[in-house]
Amino acid sequence: IPQALILYIETEIIPRYEQFDKAHNLSHVQAVIEESLALAKLYPRNTIAAYHDTGLCRDRATHHLVSGEIIAEDANLLQWFGKEEIEIMREAVEDHRASTDHEPRSIYGKIVA
Repeated sequence: IPQALILYIETEIIPRYEQFDKAHNLSHVQAVIEESLALAKLYPRNTIAAYHDTGLCRDRATHHLVSGEIIAEDANLLQWFGKEEIEIMREAVEDHRASTDHEPRSIYGKIVA
């Protein structure tokens, strides 16, 4: 993982979790990242975990969809990923919610879920 991407996630994305509820706080995102990275050793290219609950900034009911919007609109990610990769990450973020009516569309959504 590029050091610049790690720095960006640690300084710009993870701090957003300080404003969310107890179930979606800093320790939650850190645990999801750690578990996702452990699973990513089997399935490389998973950098989605940090974004998965960022949509809580708007509401809880649609946070998974808003999280998808946030990752899709983050132009900084184009430094490290192509548009197709960002689309896969958007779908994975949208699919992570346990109460969705469908199975995640990719292995990346399954990892974060």
